[in-house]
Parts: sequence; C-alpha cells; structure tokens
Amino acid sequence: MRLENRPPAEGINSSTDHPLKELAWLLGGSVAVVIALVFAVSMAAQWIAPRVPYKYEARLAATLPPIATAPSTDAGRAVQGELQALADRLAARMNLPEGMHVRVGYADSKTINAFATLGGQTVFFRGLLARLDSEDALAMVMAHEMAHLQHRHASAALGRGVAVGLILSVVSAELGRSAAAGVLSQAGLATTLSFNRDQEREADDAALQVLAREYGHLGGAMDLFRTMAALPGADAAVPQVELLRTHPLTRNRQQAIEQWAKRHNVPLDGARRPLPPAIAALRGA
Repeated sequence: MRLENRPPAEGINSSTDHPLKELAWLLGGSVAVVIALVFAVSMAAQWIAPRVPYKYEARLAATLPPIATAPSTDAGRAVQGELQALADRLAARMNLPEGMHVRVGYADSKTINAFATLGGQTVFFRGLLARLDSEDALAMVMAHEMAHLQHRHASAALGRGVAVGLILSVVSAELGRSAAAGVLSQAGLATTLSFNRDQEREADDAALQVLAREYGHLGGAMDLFRTMAALPGADAAVPQVELLRTHPLTRNRQQAIEQWAKRHNVPLDGARRPLPPAIAALRGA
C-alpha cells in the first residue's frame, strides 16, 4: 500500500456566494443582534429602575436644572400655591414612595399640558388650567401626574434610555456616550415624553381611585376627557390608531372610566367643587 499526502482540492475554502451577499448577511445579523440586545436590556432596565430606592432618584434629580422657574408675578405664585395645596391634599389619598414630596411647578404658557418627571416634580401649564371648569377635573389631571410619580414611571423611562446608550456603545463608544449623556442631560424633560400606553392606563386607574376617595364620583374625569376631545384639531393633530400613539385614545379612556365606575360601583356624576380662585381667574384671562 502506497501512502501519500495529497494537496487539498482547489477552492475548498472559497465560498461560491458573492462577497457583497456575505457582507449583507453579516451586517444584517449584527444589526439584528444589536436590536435584540437593546430591546432586552431596555426592558430589563425599565423593570429594575423603579425598584431602586427612591432616595437615589431624588439625589439625581437634585443635580439637574429645575424644570420650571418660580413664577415672577403675584398671580402666578398664587396659582402655584393653589396647585401645591391640591397636590398635598391628594397625596394623602395615595401611597407615594417613602421620602417623596410632590412639588408642583406652574408655567405661564399657552401650552395645553401637564407632566411629571424625576424627583417628585410636576408642572402645569396655563393653557391647560384655563380650560378646566372644576376642581374635580383639575384633580383628575393632578392625580394622574402624581400616579406617574407614585409608580416611578420617570425612573423607568430614564433607566431605559441609559441602557440603550450603554448598548449602543458596543457599536460605537462615541455614539453610546452621546446617547447616554443626552438622556441624562435631558432627564428632567425627556422622561416625561416617554411614558407608554400601559403606564398611562396605570396612571389613569390610580387617578380614578383618588377621585373616588376624594369626591365620591368620577365626574371630574369625564369632564376632563370631554374637554380634551373638544380641543380644536384634537382629532386631526394625532394619529387615531392607538397602536401609533404613546397615550390611549381619548374615547377609549372615556370608555375605560365608565367600565371602572361600573366595576367599583362608583357614580359617574356628582356635585362639582369650584376651582380655587387664582386658578379660576385664568379662565377669564
């Protein structure tokens, strides 16, 4: 028997696929892995962040610029004082995190909005307050924003953003640093824009509990969403497919209130309390 060391066949280590096709598969696979990692880590961070003791969120919030400057007029300070008094009263109806004190800011702006963010902070805009006609409706907004604080939704949004920045640093150190730094530098405001539909529903549910305890009915909640639905251009300004929105559709929220009232045997209507005087004056202005 004759033994010999035969050379390998020509092209045995060469692919028959075009190099650009292999490159496309490599890039596509890499992108898919990064997307999967971003999703998994952001979901984990969103779950973990609210479970970190509140005192650490408060320390972070103390290092950030103030969200709203103090009102410069006596009228503005009076409005802020009335908002703070309502928040203090509603806080007694809620199980807020240990050490959290809700601080309410007032912005003299035509913006129709209110938001909650890190460190127990909320901000109300004149444009929204001027469209409310009862304390009950105002309390629904206030309790909703305070529920975001209660459930630490801002912490969840912040944790998600920082986690995404860390994962992106795998692709590019500069990209990751920029993303994480951007989230932290904008933490006070950016987190307010990141609540998802489930968090909004959770906040609505908590707010309805507060209204039922404080007023004995849910008329303020129904008033609020009727007001929001009647805003000029409300239907055209945002997509009417709930999947495309961060907030549930107004009509769906109204239906949810009716269902909640039925489940908990709470009246949908009742006597309304008047707005505090400084806030009520905004309607005439």
